[in-house]
Amino acid sequence: MKRLVALCLALLAVLALAACGGSDRSTDSATGGGGSSAPADDGAAREGGTLTIGAASGIPQLNPVLLGTAWEQVLVPLLWDGLTKLDRVGKVEPDLATSWRASADSKTWTFELRDGVRFSNGTALTSAEVVKALDYYLAPDTATQWKTALAPIKDVKADGPTQVVFTLKTPNVLLPNVLANIMVVDVASLKTINRDPAVTGPYKVSEFVPEDHVTLVRNDAYFGDPSPLDEIRLVKAADSTAAVTSLRSGDLDALWSIPSSDVAQLENDSSLTVVKPQITSQYVSWEYDMTTPPFDDVRVRKAVAYALDREAILKAAYYGQGQVSTTNTPLAENSSFFGGDLVEYDYDLDKAKQLFDAADVHSFTWWGVAGQYPEWNTSAQILQASLKKIGVTMKIQNTELSNWPAKFYPAGRSFPGLLVPNFQSFPPDPASQFGFLRAGRCECNWNNDEFESTIDEALGTADPGARQQLWNKAQELINQQVPIIAPVQSMTETATKRSVVGLWVDGGGAPHLERAALSAE
Repeated sequence: MKRLVALCLALLAVLALAACGGSDRSTDSATGGGGSSAPADDGAAREGGTLTIGAASGIPQLNPVLLGTAWEQVLVPLLWDGLTKLDRVGKVEPDLATSWRASADSKTWTFELRDGVRFSNGTALTSAEVVKALDYYLAPDTATQWKTALAPIKDVKADGPTQVVFTLKTPNVLLPNVLANIMVVDVASLKTINRDPAVTGPYKVSEFVPEDHVTLVRNDAYFGDPSPLDEIRLVKAADSTAAVTSLRSGDLDALWSIPSSDVAQLENDSSLTVVKPQITSQYVSWEYDMTTPPFDDVRVRKAVAYALDREAILKAAYYGQGQVSTTNTPLAENSSFFGGDLVEYDYDLDKAKQLFDAADVHSFTWWGVAGQYPEWNTSAQILQASLKKIGVTMKIQNTELSNWPAKFYPAGRSFPGLLVPNFQSFPPDPASQFGFLRAGRCECNWNNDEFESTIDEALGTADPGARQQLWNKAQELINQQVPIIAPVQSMTETATKRSVVGLWVDGGGAPHLERAALSAE
């Protein structure tokens, strides 16, 4: 996603970008990471057939560069390819590039392209086409959520027809991981991308009705192994209740983003499988403007952190689907990257009151969404009740989704006195998780020189152990400065019929259907 940039672009642009961020196609393979679940029943598969997967939201557009909503992410690995990709455990593998090498200072990277790849419109994939695609991402007027990740790139050039050379402003030992998120598009055909997109992936589009459905068919020109299914249909349900009903009645083979309130019931249905991330990389983020009162005072930010009954929020708002974030940091505590000397913000109203009183702050406003995201409203009511006990008034003000982002999005806006609920969904590696908090990215407007230099140093550090120490330092700065409130790490689950095999879910909650199939039984 957002969102950071048009998810979130227009609105959902913010929601997804700010609230979505992107899927799990990038992780720090040098030290493990990962974020995939076990796939839905990896039993024997049959060739052919149609798989229909539903969601309570629609897909507005097909351009992966302008990815806005989380649901759009399911299309990305089906239609497009990057120079690199990640396997289910987060290891970087070749994709459109077969190999790569770095200079001694990790500032120059050379990628060798796979021979014979063509877009579905017949255009040959050459180094020149890759350069055009990267230039499109980097163009000032391209609203892509990957701008921050690509910011270290100084230039990209073609060296002959098969080599692409990246020159970086600063060293980055994780560039192959970053590029797993960057899909190579045919820039010359962008005008028709929502009618007849030119793709390189295992499927191609046969029909697209924005906000309603997308029908994909096998791409017989795909350079990899042929896809098991003949067709995949992505459809929009009227609402989450209707979507669950469609799954249980058999009208859907799979359902993305099942409501937390339905998870337990679906898990007990012998005809269904609930597929979850192994390590979630989604987290709830409540944002405020750190440049204006009252949240420019770290005491107030810490006071809110102590006033949170995280356990109550997880249980009542998220039906126990996830885990609390007592250190108020993006990474889940079961992540292999979690670490540092971190303060735990236990539910402590006495500490919260002391900090609010010291800062002479006794009121602020919750800026939420009416009619959607009921977990946000439940969370707000729990926080409001806690604050009332210590003499702090939090007004709950909900507005229409179409008006909601205007107060705080994009980053750089001033929105004094507002606490804004949101959520983030990123790959589980620290570079992606912490990247949201970098200057110019987070709507919270955090700009901390020490944090920025720590991230830059980590990206240029080849030794995994030394790099982890820098990730720890970054977590300590987040923990101490409280640039956002992170009550819980939540998760997005996908439910499938037992007859679906090979589907898996990454840490950001996106279902992967590249090798999904129907059971032979």
